[in-house]
Amino acid sequence: MVRPRIGVIGDFNPEYLYHQATNKSIDLTARSLGIEISYEWIATDLLQERGASAVQSFDGLWASPGSPYRSMLGALEGIRYARDRGKPFVGT
Repeated sequence: MVRPRIGVIGDFNPEYLYHQATNKSIDLTARSLGIEISYEWIATDLLQERGASAVQSFDGLWASPGSPYRSMLGALEGIRYARDRGKPFVGT
């Protein structure tokens, strides 16, 4: 079985409870479905710098809670990519 890859758009801060909850929710979902899901946080300033190349390898994208983002333009670039390409997307 192929392991789905989720890109979490946001600037991870381990002190933010909602960032911890995002990771836990992905882990719990994977466990309840009996599958492995890999995920990676994608910094918004990296998204602004690299554009679509920063997110194109992911199967789905999740815009994390916890704004303000370091780069709102970067966050919007990731969201735009998902919408324009029909990628699964969750915004919280």
